[in-house]
Amino acid sequence: MKTLAESMQMMGGIYLLVQLLVILLILILFAQKLANSSFVRSHHAILFLGVLGLVWGVFIQLVGLVQALNAIIEAADISPALIIMGLRNSFINPLIGVGTMLM
Repeated sequence: MKTLAESMQMMGGIYLLVQLLVILLILILFAQKLANSSFVRSHHAILFLGVLGLVWGVFIQLVGLVQALNAIIEAADISPALIIMGLRNSFINPLIGVGTMLM
C-alpha cells in the first residue's frame, strides 16, 4: 500500500498543489463575485488564474520530461513499459491546467 506522499509523487508531485491552490482561488473568486452579482471586474482575475494554471501545467510537464530523460541517460536498461507509464503520468499536470483554463 502506498503512502499519501508516494501517491502524490506518482500523480504529479508537489507541483500539483500549486495547481490545486489556483483552482481553489478561482472558485473563491467566482463564489465571491456570484454573491455580489457584479461579475464585471473579477473575470479578469479568473481568466488570469486559468491561464496561469495552464502555463504552470505545461512548464511542470517539461521539467518532468527533462528529469526523466536525464534518468534514462544515466540508466543502463529501461523497460518500455516504464517509459510509457512515466509519459502517461507526465500529462496529468497539463490536463489539470487545461481543466483550470476551461473552468
